[in-house]
Amino acid sequence: MTHGADLSLYQQGATTCCSSVPDIPRRSTVQTSNSWPENEPRPTGLGLIHCSLQHFPIRKRLRVSLLKAEGLAGKLKPELEIHAFCKVSLTPGGKSQNSIVKRGRDVAFNQEFFFDNVLVDDLSEKCLSIAVYHQSPQKLQKDTIIGDMYLSLKSLSELRSKKEVKIVEELKYRINSKKLGKLCITTCLEKKASRLTINIIKVEDLPKGGITGPPDVCVRVLLTQNNVTQTKQSRIIKGTCNATFKEAIMFLVKTKSVELENTSIVVSVHDLSRTVAGDDLIGSVYLGKLAIDKSEHEQWKNTIEHLGKEFKGIHHLKARVEAPDVHVTEATSDSE
Repeated sequence: MTHGADLSLYQQGATTCCSSVPDIPRRSTVQTSNSWPENEPRPTGLGLIHCSLQHFPIRKRLRVSLLKAEGLAGKLKPELEIHAFCKVSLTPGGKSQNSIVKRGRDVAFNQEFFFDNVLVDDLSEKCLSIAVYHQSPQKLQKDTIIGDMYLSLKSLSELRSKKEVKIVEELKYRINSKKLGKLCITTCLEKKASRLTINIIKVEDLPKGGITGPPDVCVRVLLTQNNVTQTKQSRIIKGTCNATFKEAIMFLVKTKSVELENTSIVVSVHDLSRTVAGDDLIGSVYLGKLAIDKSEHEQWKNTIEHLGKEFKGIHHLKARVEAPDVHVTEATSDSE
């Protein structure tokens, strides 16, 4: 049984996802290895986690079998020899348990973890978390996260019938949505020239990006008016969490009030060092009819009400909301 997984990331010749800026090369599959079947598509993102879960209601125990990880880090840092280990936890309230350390990008763990005092009713509230790290070669350095997976046990009805449930899930790099950084822009609408100018001033306090380090920053602007979309982007500034652009992006637009009220603008910040992993979006700011924050509403309101004047805004970047990609298959059940 499969739950809503999008396998496009693992197909040969798959194009980059819609969040990537336009002129990034297409992804290709990672080279095959002995641990991956020769004729099957292989992950090019951050990798896959294979595990299984089984609940024993009489013992009040949940068993998590960590089987293997495939294609860790995809094509990121190809020169790096990865020393992988996993932190497995049951949230809320559970302490994490560490796996053994394995060397390579395709590793078999075959390790079991047990969580006690888990009632049947608890399955509706618990979430399984598996985070994969690269162990630092130096003791004083922090281990670097490659990616993680979160799985709500509520959706796995098979667990309540004591069946073992196999899971195959794609690793994601999740950024704290409250710490995505800030974007500073100015906007000016000129009626006679039918021109909207968006000046990308700077981005600040961007997240470091896990295994890739500080991001290669690019800003993309997508403007939609009368069902016609225009897309433009800034230059790339590499390896920094604070990038100053001072770069103007201009669009020809209709300036009637009814058309301006139905204009939507998405200003998104990307980390191009992560494009080959399948998702390079850090966060976005929305102007026009898509505006969410007070600062976004005010900047667009001032821009269209005071033509010819430039208005500055500092906005917090917001994350894209998406559902998890999970593969669930039923395995042979064990007896109590």
